Amino acid sequence: MNTSIFYVSGGGPTVVRAPAPITFVNSGLKWETSTQTDIGIDASFFKGKLNATFDYYDKITDDVLLGLPLPYVSGYFLPADANIGQIKNSGIEFSFDYNNELGDFRYNIGANFSTVKNEVTDLGSIPQILSGIGGAQTHRTITGQSMGHFYGFKTDGLYQNQAEADAALPDSFSSGAEPGDIRFVDVNGDGVINSDDRTNLGSPFPGFFYGINMGAEYKGFDLSILLRGVGDKQVYNSARISLEDLSSASNFSTQVLDRWTGEGTATSSLNPRLTRFDPNSNNRYSDRWIENSGYLRIQHVSIGYSLSQEKLNSWTNGFVSRMRFYVGAQNLATFTNYSGFDPEVTRAQSFQKGDFALASGQDGGASPLPRIYQFGWTVSFN
Repeated sequence: MNTSIFYVSGGGPTVVRAPAPITFVNSGLKWETSTQTDIGIDASFFKGKLNATFDYYDKITDDVLLGLPLPYVSGYFLPADANIGQIKNSGIEFSFDYNNELGDFRYNIGANFSTVKNEVTDLGSIPQILSGIGGAQTHRTITGQSMGHFYGFKTDGLYQNQAEADAALPDSFSSGAEPGDIRFVDVNGDGVINSDDRTNLGSPFPGFFYGINMGAEYKGFDLSILLRGVGDKQVYNSARISLEDLSSASNFSTQVLDRWTGEGTATSSLNPRLTRFDPNSNNRYSDRWIENSGYLRIQHVSIGYSLSQEKLNSWTNGFVSRMRFYVGAQNLATFTNYSGFDPEVTRAQSFQKGDFALASGQDGGASPLPRIYQFGWTVSFN
């Protein structure tokens, strides 16, 4: 129940506030069930210096618990919990670590790599699920493709001159294309641009993960480094829609300085023309707003020095067993082509429960992770 629902009543009419249910209660819910097959190999070489693990997994989940969007005419505006079909996740996992000594120098290196293929294998009687923030249709779930993939129009450059604009296909979202407008793709080949040409624009779920860790010690000095990354992952950069809407009267980002200004210019294939009314609907939901958000992040770096036991015994008469000084950093650097603040967008920025599964990977301008520097001194006493 929500106590802040507004109603219009009477002949006035009069606006009143009263409590009302906002979430549909599904009495038929049950636990989802998973069946997983794993085939793996663990190996060790060179008297334990090199260890490796390889695993293939295939996981099938039935009666998946998800938040199912409801039509607003139902009287409910939040998704309802429901058991929806079957989802399959499969892939490989590989890792290794190697450690060795060369006199006083000891070192180790390790790495891991995992792949994930997400596929909806059954939705029962539901042909497709369209979802998105605030009721927008930005994601689709359909049998045979990944869950909650981005769903919109594909683009094919800009119309460079009047002849190209005159040859544009009929478009139900456009009142007329002009040079500098976006050319949208007729995906189904019927000679018309309409809602049926929306298609899969990529998945918010990473296709693979990887990590690298390294460490070394030499005469009291120690070094550790952790790298982490993901790949084959897309993000819907929704913050750009308001900052790069060239029909808007609001403030723009500097990206619009690279807008189309004429055929053959340096920016003739980047961003559409500046227009107050946008008759071609250049700002519609399309792959213009979908970005590759793969990244490699220096997650942690630490350098330290530990006093030798002999020095500690002579200085503290055995009272201190260990003393280490160190400096470190977290989130030191991120390497990515993503234009937003942080490529690690994992869920929808929304109050609506259930959105994170069927409408994830939306970046409305979330704050980036902070870079943290550490200086420390650790002491252990006997």
